[in-house]
Amino acid sequence: MTWIDPDGIETILAVEWDVAGRFSPPTRFEEEGIPDQDGMRLRAVHHDARDFVLPLWIEGSSEADLRTKMRNLVSSMNPLRGDGRIRVTSPVGDQREIVCRAASGLEMGERLNETSGPEVQRAAVVFRAWEPYWQESTDSVSGPWTVGGSPGSFFPIFPLRLASSEVFASVSVVNSGDVDAWPVWTITGPGANPRLRNLTTGKDFYLPLYTIQEGEVVTIDTRPTGSTRKTVTSSTVGNLYGKLSGTTALWPFAPGTNAVSIEMGAATSATSIQVARRHRYLAV
Repeated sequence: MTWIDPDGIETILAVEWDVAGRFSPPTRFEEEGIPDQDGMRLRAVHHDARDFVLPLWIEGSSEADLRTKMRNLVSSMNPLRGDGRIRVTSPVGDQREIVCRAASGLEMGERLNETSGPEVQRAAVVFRAWEPYWQESTDSVSGPWTVGGSPGSFFPIFPLRLASSEVFASVSVVNSGDVDAWPVWTITGPGANPRLRNLTTGKDFYLPLYTIQEGEVVTIDTRPTGSTRKTVTSSTVGNLYGKLSGTTALWPFAPGTNAVSIEMGAATSATSIQVARRHRYLAV
């Protein structure tokens, strides 16, 4: 298990077996009373933010070395610095991460022969994750696809056609996670009026009356969290969010198989499309 601080610096953690809260996140039910009837009416079900405890052992080769490591860990996990990540390599062999901050436990109670010694210190650190899901540690990337190029692996992909008058793909995208996966689309021009449809969920993204110039890159970031949230940007003109159609939804891939169509006119051999996402899971 590894802690990755906001600057990307990794610290390997020595975690004891007494761990709690790493699997299913807490559930929240939205309910309302029914006049003159018993019971409640269920309106919605959500996963709440989660807290989980990692009892850590810090060991040093000397008292001075232990003190240095304790100071470094407190600094690395300082929640004022921003979000960090816990990365776990599972017995299955895959890696999953959760974005979180240390909420408590870095006070480190010093009780001789119980939680500390001359060269060892225990810290039961509580981490809080506002997005309660574990995710892949690297992006799953499909594409890029170009005019006349061979399709990449798109889990799976049907033949992709890109012509000078249209870009059109009918593909099946499998989200292997337990919950929605939010993609980041990258379209490199030229092209006109890009439209991305998730036929499984009925959601539709459309940028009408906009022509992407050759070499211009339009990035459609559908992710609802992080440093960039639900943005549509051009490498040349900046923010394109105001040019979206009124019915647009920056949609995710639902769990399972998604039928997706990609449409865009005025493509040339310089046109390409790529999509990246991280599948998300309930448990580590």
